Amino acid sequence: MTNYLLDTNIIIRFTDTNSPEYDLINNAISQILVEGGQCFITSQVITEFWVVATRPITVNGLGWTVEKTEQAVQMLINQFDLLEETPAIFPQWLSLVTSHKILGKRAHDLRIQAVMLAHNTSHILTLNPQDFVAIEGLIIIHPNSLNS
Repeated sequence: MTNYLLDTNIIIRFTDTNSPEYDLINNAISQILVEGGQCFITSQVITEFWVVATRPITVNGLGWTVEKTEQAVQMLINQFDLLEETPAIFPQWLSLVTSHKILGKRAHDLRIQAVMLAHNTSHILTLNPQDFVAIEGLIIIHPNSLNS
């Protein structure tokens, strides 16, 4: 069984049925599940989702209310397993950011990869593969590669 962590940009489009990428994302997640795979989310991804969902449309957000965003978060938590925060994540992250010499905002994405390593989750589904560092044992997948 293949385990996928869903990146923030994936769950944003998955919860926003008006998104042009909604069908692509929905089909990719459906394919993963039909093939016996499992999809996971993390508290970091949910936090990032909250930021985008509640941010005004004028600054690249969804402009959702707290109530609508909370409903979406509950749906995500009910639909996908949450990879818990563990003490193993921080030292893994620190090792990765120092060994890969990561600067600035990329440290957030590398933390997602540290969570994956700590939980033995092999794949990440993302619309932005270039945001992630190539790390042995982790496979970065764009939804287009599943729907081809």
